[in-house]
Amino acid sequence: MNKIIIASALFLSSFSVAYAIGAVVPGAGTTSSVSSAVSLIVQYINLAIEFLILAGVAWVIWNAFKFVMAGGEAEKRDEARSGIIYGLIGIAVMLSVWGLVTLVMSSTGLGTTKTIVVPAV
Repeated sequence: MNKIIIASALFLSSFSVAYAIGAVVPGAGTTSSVSSAVSLIVQYINLAIEFLILAGVAWVIWNAFKFVMAGGEAEKRDEARSGIIYGLIGIAVMLSVWGLVTLVMSSTGLGTTKTIVVPAV
C-alpha cells in the first residue's frame, strides 16, 4: 500500500512540475494575474480529482477481480466486497467535490474569462 501512495505522490508531483513550467504569468501584479492564479488553482484541483477518480476506478476493478478469484472463501469475498463499496463511495465523493468546485466557479464567475477587478489602495 505504501508503494502505491509513493507512486501516486510522484505521479502527481510530475504534473506539478509541468504546471509550474507553464505557469509563467506575463504582467504579474495586474488584475489578469489574479484570475490566472485562480485558474491555476482550479486546474490543480481538477487534476487531483481526476487522478483520484481514476484511482477509485482502479481500486474497484482490482477488488472485483479479488472477489471473483476468492471462490468459496467467505472471508476473502467479504474483504473484496467491502473494498468495492469503499471504492464506489470514494468515487461518489470525488464526483461530488468536482461538482461543488464547478458550482462555486460558475456561481462566482471565476470560471469565465472575465477579468477580476482588484480594488486599489
